[in-house]
Amino acid sequence: MSDNKECMAQLTAIEMLVNLPSPYGLNSDANEHLFNAAMQQADLWHQSRNPTYAKLCDSQPNPVIPVGLFKTLNLATPVGGDGQWLNSSGTGNSGKTQVFFDVTSMGLIQRAMVQIFIHNGLVSPAPARFLLLSPDPSAGDLAGYATAFLKFTACAPVQECVFAVQADGRLDTELAWNTLQRWANEPVPIYIFGLTVFFEHLCLSQPAPFTLQAPVKGLTGGGWKGMTQRLDRQQIIAGLNQCLQAPLVDIRDIYGMTEHPLHYISCRKGHFHIPAYSRFSIINTAGLEAENSQPGLIQLENPFFASLPSHRLLTQDLGSWEYGCSCGLPGRFLRYIGRAASPEGTCAAEAI
Repeated sequence: MSDNKECMAQLTAIEMLVNLPSPYGLNSDANEHLFNAAMQQADLWHQSRNPTYAKLCDSQPNPVIPVGLFKTLNLATPVGGDGQWLNSSGTGNSGKTQVFFDVTSMGLIQRAMVQIFIHNGLVSPAPARFLLLSPDPSAGDLAGYATAFLKFTACAPVQECVFAVQADGRLDTELAWNTLQRWANEPVPIYIFGLTVFFEHLCLSQPAPFTLQAPVKGLTGGGWKGMTQRLDRQQIIAGLNQCLQAPLVDIRDIYGMTEHPLHYISCRKGHFHIPAYSRFSIINTAGLEAENSQPGLIQLENPFFASLPSHRLLTQDLGSWEYGCSCGLPGRFLRYIGRAASPEGTCAAEAI
């Protein structure tokens, strides 16, 4: 626990970063200076406690680490105190990353995610019902996505929570639809969280349209591209809107990974606006920052992990950046394209 207190004492800039009053908006010089200071503090923290990361810094200052390296080498930074271990999904034959979410890091992540959820209209003071297209994390050693979706239920007081994925990893579509029909006649808000491929299964198995008294909000993760088998994002959303005759059906996408502290929520236009806590770049085949609309690998930066030096992370995902989203948010936005690597071995692939 003393290590966590030391961490909190040293990461002053990181604390200031997570306390920014608004996660979205035009970036100021002051915010940019604060973000750079927080990243520098993260560097110093990991260099002083992680000999492997210190060696990387000796050969290349501010190293950007490919996400696959965390799956093959133990690059964790020792952190004392309580916490929780989560597994990444693993991609192909590259294995899985075990990430320790220490108390300090988790506190920073939760504070940032609350602000992201509030901005995207996902927080409600009213009791709500949750249909999770994921397994119950208490049932065994599961990938981080199951725990992540359960944690997202903190966005509203839980009146009821139903897990629709069985122990063998398969979605029980009958249970899912019966649950939604059972909830249909009461004005209690409904949330649906789960893997993208399970939303496709839900859409393909839908019954005749029925009316719900309450709004339906959804979050889906795991990538729209390459995981679904028959339907694209537009078709999935259109199909569920047609079946769920509710006052509102608002299903957003989530982008994130266990090796990166935050998850990002798409706007109503399907684009990702990265909040002030993080930065992103698109890296082209020459290893340089890509130009507007040019596809490349997504690079993410965030200083919140005390337990993993992934604050400059090169992902295995393809994206592009653009300006002028029609949702009205200013600045650049991230357009997610899909996996650069084979999806074999990921949570979503195993669900197909």
